[in-house]
Amino acid sequence: MNEVDDVIRMLDNMAQGGVSRIKVETSEEVADGAVRKAYHHGRCDVGSPFATGKLFDAEESDCG
Repeated sequence: MNEVDDVIRMLDNMAQGGVSRIKVETSEEVADGAVRKAYHHGRCDVGSPFATGKLFDAEESDCG
């Protein structure tokens, strides 16, 4: 239960700090206890094709 308590404590601290949107993902590649924050402006999803400009279904431009 200690790991669950740590996650709850982290989320509580973020909420008390004024963070209004939290997306939680786990990874085997990140060190235990490490936290990564990503900031964005607007309503797009962080890391989405629209936010990164890497649309998978966009037509190729002849201008480039």
